[in-house]
Amino acid sequence: MKAVNKVRLIYLPAIVLPIFVMIVSIAGLSIGYSRINKADLSVGSFERFANPLKTMNTETQGIFFELEEHVNKDPEIFNNQQYLNHVNKRLGDKDSYLLVRKNNKITYAGKENVSDKLINKLPSYGNKDSDADRGFFVSHPGNYLVKQQDFKYKDGGKGSVFIMTDLGTVLPHYRNIFIQVSCAVIGVLILTSTFLSWFMYREFVSPIRELKAGAERIKEGNLDNDVVINSGGEEIRELCNAFNEMRAELKDSIDARIVYEKQNRDLISNISHDLKTPITAIKGYVEGIMDGVADTPEKIDRYIKTIYNKANDMNVLINELSLYSKIDSNIIPYNFEKININSYFKDCVDEIGADLEQKGMLFSYRNYCGANVLVTADPEQLKRVINNIINNACKYNNKAKGKVGITLTEFDRKVQVAIKDNGMGISKEDLPHIFRRTYRADMSRNSAGGSGLGLSICKKIIEEHGGEIWAESKLRAGTTIFFTLNKVIDQSKEK
Repeated sequence: MKAVNKVRLIYLPAIVLPIFVMIVSIAGLSIGYSRINKADLSVGSFERFANPLKTMNTETQGIFFELEEHVNKDPEIFNNQQYLNHVNKRLGDKDSYLLVRKNNKITYAGKENVSDKLINKLPSYGNKDSDADRGFFVSHPGNYLVKQQDFKYKDGGKGSVFIMTDLGTVLPHYRNIFIQVSCAVIGVLILTSTFLSWFMYREFVSPIRELKAGAERIKEGNLDNDVVINSGGEEIRELCNAFNEMRAELKDSIDARIVYEKQNRDLISNISHDLKTPITAIKGYVEGIMDGVADTPEKIDRYIKTIYNKANDMNVLINELSLYSKIDSNIIPYNFEKININSYFKDCVDEIGADLEQKGMLFSYRNYCGANVLVTADPEQLKRVINNIINNACKYNNKAKGKVGITLTEFDRKVQVAIKDNGMGISKEDLPHIFRRTYRADMSRNSAGGSGLGLSICKKIIEEHGGEIWAESKLRAGTTIFFTLNKVIDQSKEK
């Protein structure tokens, strides 16, 4: 379950539970208090509890109606001391007592030491300012709910009977109830807040600390360990997975950068080494001419030709480096066009055959493509690929009679070009790496020059053409380089 949904499920009872406890507590304490005061449990008891004055008014309502009935039928009963004591005892269970007044003089007091100030506060006979059924409030001294019934004695005297409810003893009960309910609600809130705090820590704070620790490790350069989180919701796990993926990609990026920097260092080292050889040769031959070692026109001419060839070798190295830099930065524009594979290779093999013949190597060409096969290619860059492969075949051929052959094969959507030689071959260990820039097998490094960029350039060019390039080789038995070009498909014929 998602953490958001868990929080919603927890917050709902966290809000409802305190309210529920408060209602149950109030209702329970209200019932308990009503039982203590021997009140009937009827509809509206909660309302009576919520309003103490109304509750006490209701508690004495039955006795008040009883007194009212005697006022109307037999007012002389208020001279009966035994009856008044009986009523006063009943009122005592309800925190109340009875007062009887005749001609402004108290004739019966259900409580000892009734204050004169309180007696003076009692309303006069025939007071109509308040509803006797509801009572009225008297304060100073004390706090009383007073209910009054006026009547006349047989001798013509004016009488009043009062039910006095001492709120000073009633309200503390309600105050205690309120304190108990408040404590119960506060206790529930503390429990729910404690549980919510634990839940938030488990679901959010703890996982975030783990992620922070992982970020600190990354800052320190440790990219090897994933962050493992055993708690938290679905969102936290998704965040953790994204964090670990970022760590892995960052590690791969740094590893790739390290490899790239190492290759650059190797490239500079190789170029420096390969440039040093012709420069040393040029310097030696020039010194030979200057010192008079070349003392015949034939010797001088041979020295000058050697210097020229070494300078050409340096130019080739520099051009390869410059070309690779442009290809690697993707700043070489490609001019793709539809070319006839037969016509294009016919021109190529005429030129290649003449060059190989001068070098004393045998050349063969086989074409298994249809007459009108078209491919999409940049003619100039494609020629560069072919020349690089042919030059490698010549450079690393240690046979007395070297051989190079080109074979074209047509497939459904591609044309495959295979360039085979009978040179020294490549070992199984070296074969997977020959298209990597600056890579040269140890055997070839000592026997021939070059920047090691030739096959790497070929790979980039062929990939830009949307084709593939690979090699098959056997040590001391020759190497075959394969690459493919995309055919131009006639859409109308396909349909």
